[in-house]
Amino acid sequence: MQAVILLLRILSHLPLSVLYLLADGLAWALRDVFRYRREVVDLNLRRSFPDKNKEERRLIMREFYSYLADVMIETIKLHSISADVLRERVVFKEPQLLQQLADQGKNVILLMGHAGNWEWAGCVTSIDFGIHVLPVYRKVKNDSMDRYFQALRSRFGATPILDKDAFRLIKGQPSPHAVALLADHTPGAEKGLWIQFLDQQAPFYRGTEVLLKRLDYEVLFAHVRKTGRGRYQIHFEPCKTTGTNDFEVTRAFVEFLEREIYEQPFNWLWSHKRWKHRKPERAISIER
Repeated sequence: MQAVILLLRILSHLPLSVLYLLADGLAWALRDVFRYRREVVDLNLRRSFPDKNKEERRLIMREFYSYLADVMIETIKLHSISADVLRERVVFKEPQLLQQLADQGKNVILLMGHAGNWEWAGCVTSIDFGIHVLPVYRKVKNDSMDRYFQALRSRFGATPILDKDAFRLIKGQPSPHAVALLADHTPGAEKGLWIQFLDQQAPFYRGTEVLLKRLDYEVLFAHVRKTGRGRYQIHFEPCKTTGTNDFEVTRAFVEFLEREIYEQPFNWLWSHKRWKHRKPERAISIER
């Protein structure tokens, strides 16, 4: 594995123009040679877009694999990319929404999905705002690869936090800070909050709701929109809830994420086995 990591670090020093040539070949190989999770992608698209015909879904699939290959290559580039290049390629549409909270010394939870280049987004947020970013992550099984990704995510000052230790570690962080959560991971069927998402029932983690009950945090939704090859725009939206109903934040986030996915259907991680669980009889359901 150390040899693989060394190769990735060497590749990162190639210009993006060259790396994107590699990405073109990688997209073709993933889609047509190795058929990486083709059945998963196809099933997810059929269930999520029942109103689209086969040709429309085929086009989304093709664009998705190109997007996926680009994100892989861009993540490799993160080892050597400069702060100036990153800031030029990833911009914020409503930076004042986060900056105002940072200026007021408030702690924030940033809820995101696996869209755009979420790794670049976390790093550029650390660069652009006077706020300590704490990306919550899942441990990679291989220890060497886990350390490699931690180094990438912390290059510009962020402090990655392991998901199972998140609550304990977050409490000790100085203010202001922003906890970045990729909130569309798939929890266990019994532990999840079940809600209609992309035309089918899906579980979401309870962790955000638990954090908000225990800690005084502001909530911003974030989505990384693709504006060109290697170019992204981060869209912030305040979480507007009344605080009178249970699971309001989860409901509002699902509506936000779904709206963004419909806007750019290829720009989401369709290879993820998002609907692998069946809804248990005693599941906690959220109405929309």
